[in-house]
Amino acid sequence: MNDHINIVFASDNNYAQHLCVTMVSILHNTNMKEMVRFYVLSDNIVESNKFKINETVSRFGAGIIFIDVDDTMFRNVYVSGHISRAAYFRLMIGELVPKEIDKIIYLDVDLLVYKDIIELWNSDMKMMPIAAVIDYGVISSSRLRKQKSEVIGVENGESYFNSGVLLLDLQQWREKKYGDMIIEAVTKQNFPHHDQDALNKIFMNKWSELPLEWNVIPPVFNLFMKILFSNKLRKMAIEAKLNPAILHFAGRYKPWEFVNTVGFNDKYYEYLSLTEFAKAIMPQPSKDMKGKSLFRQIVRLKIANLWLKVFENIK
Repeated sequence: MNDHINIVFASDNNYAQHLCVTMVSILHNTNMKEMVRFYVLSDNIVESNKFKINETVSRFGAGIIFIDVDDTMFRNVYVSGHISRAAYFRLMIGELVPKEIDKIIYLDVDLLVYKDIIELWNSDMKMMPIAAVIDYGVISSSRLRKQKSEVIGVENGESYFNSGVLLLDLQQWREKKYGDMIIEAVTKQNFPHHDQDALNKIFMNKWSELPLEWNVIPPVFNLFMKILFSNKLRKMAIEAKLNPAILHFAGRYKPWEFVNTVGFNDKYYEYLSLTEFAKAIMPQPSKDMKGKSLFRQIVRLKIANLWLKVFENIK
């Protein structure tokens, strides 16, 4: 199985459609479709949705395995907003995926892959147990840098990563029992950024940095002012926005909550049309839509694009 590109997701039934869209974005943009093997850590995904996902993946020539997870150990973990118990399943990846697999890509299900996933798979992990992308949303905020220092002991903001895209050496993960260490951390403490904080605490100074393009989150594609006016962060942010490999809709604004809008969520709708969920009623607003506005998001993107033109030649 190590001859495959092993990609792991964790999802509950509410995210089954979006999981499928993410898978299609991967398969649509790789020349190694037959090498891709998906593993889904399932929190009660119903059989009808499993069937739709399997049919979609099979049509592309890739493979998929669903792993139903007993969530007993996660019943007391801290969840809030759009973070569900399934988000914690990745902490047990070493025990849940087949033992002969010693390397995996973990991806959140609220992202789209635009480049060939083989490029991420072949990234140099520099002998580290985990590779990830720096979280520009956290390190550009003095408030959040202070929070991470107080909560998990990260003194240098640049040492904090986003957990939505991870490359894992499962041999090291299992040998050093990292999963047990992280589970212990999340059951003892309610972290503001949930399992992401726990991962950063356990892997402090033990992770390899991936290029920013592999996890472009809203602070980057919206070019938040704190990033834009930081000489240290601006250049990489502009390059990642111009040429994203993975666009990650982390945070409150999800692409399926709004009508098809060019420049914001049109790629989600494009990939949705290639799945067995193509006839789903859209958009699908969440229960927590207070304060969310498509107009507001489009204004953010337009302002970001204006700033992009100003700074593009003086990166």
